[in-house]
Amino acid sequence: MKPFFKYAIVAAAASFVTFSAVTLYNSVSGALGLYTDVDKNMSLLSKITVINKCLEKNYLYDDYDTNKMNDEALKAYVSALDEPYTHYFPSDEFVSYLDSISDSYVGIGIIITSDSEADKIMVIAPMEGSPARDCGIMPGDYILAVDGTEFDGSQMDECVAAIKNGSVGTSVTLTMEQNGEIKDITVERREISAHSVNTEMLDNKIGYMRISAFNTNDYGSDTDTYTEFLSHIKELEADGMEKLIIDLRDNPGGIIDVVCDVADYLLPEGTITYTETRTGKKTVYSSDKNDLDIPMAVIINNNSASAAEILTGALKDYKKAYIVGQTSFGKGIVQTVYPFADGSGLSMTVAKYYTPNGVCIHGTGIQPDYEVSVAEKYQQDYAVNIPFDEDYQLQKAIELLK
Repeated sequence: MKPFFKYAIVAAAASFVTFSAVTLYNSVSGALGLYTDVDKNMSLLSKITVINKCLEKNYLYDDYDTNKMNDEALKAYVSALDEPYTHYFPSDEFVSYLDSISDSYVGIGIIITSDSEADKIMVIAPMEGSPARDCGIMPGDYILAVDGTEFDGSQMDECVAAIKNGSVGTSVTLTMEQNGEIKDITVERREISAHSVNTEMLDNKIGYMRISAFNTNDYGSDTDTYTEFLSHIKELEADGMEKLIIDLRDNPGGIIDVVCDVADYLLPEGTITYTETRTGKKTVYSSDKNDLDIPMAVIINNNSASAAEILTGALKDYKKAYIVGQTSFGKGIVQTVYPFADGSGLSMTVAKYYTPNGVCIHGTGIQPDYEVSVAEKYQQDYAVNIPFDEDYQLQKAIELLK
């Protein structure tokens, strides 16, 4: 597979900003104190330079933190894009963010997003086996406050930092909105290092594989999804598997090169997905000529997102699998992380991704070939908690393969 670089190093950008600020400071220093110079044509850095000089000369209090002010200004500046996946992180928050997208960190195991319409922070999915899931936090819940501090939809990064601000064994209290009811849920922080693939052999030599996320790109590590996938698929094949069900329900996604490695094993030669930037630069992820030539079905629901949709879309376009369940989440965009020399960083949406047939599913999701709902009593539960004999979506997949 072509490598996908999670972090694009652009430390030079930090030096450029520093140089620009000094230049602007010198250019306006002679006019400092003349507030009328702050007109609509002045640049942001010029205004900040003038404001800082005004504060230095005339502000009543002297206990303010200019570093904090600069960080908050940059966060607000990027937040004004009003795009839930692009954020500026001060150095302490950036460390926490990098931890959260690695395969092991201290936290409660939860993936969130900003619901711009509600202006609230919404749970996409707690990770399987995580303390968040154990405490009953569900997809679609809203986080209103952390240990009494309220957060709105624009403060997702601060919310994450507050949740993770503690060592293993400490607790954090989340004020949640679940189905319109406000409640406090106390969750213990743990070391999060999740395995993401589980399998078993069903009747009629049908292999069942549940993939809960596409974690890491550290091939060979015990929490690398592709490494786990290979191990489990080989076991199923050794046990005589003749058909395969892949369960991607409640899978929030992960790393693009990991899901493409999984897709490569399943698909014939051709395009798995491709990304395209606003300038038209295209990156194609391809599979080789070897494929898994057995009948397959994929199960998805409203919480199957991002990388889970890449795999689903590719299998659907190649007509390699029946798609069963409910329309997927609809995240068809890619982010890149830019670290800066001072330890801060930027996570930025840089491209759309497309299925092999050229469809971008962002905002629409993937419609299943067979629309099947879960029983009413399980509609607020995780798919993994539904008993096999009461799982209508799974039973439909089995029926199609039989």
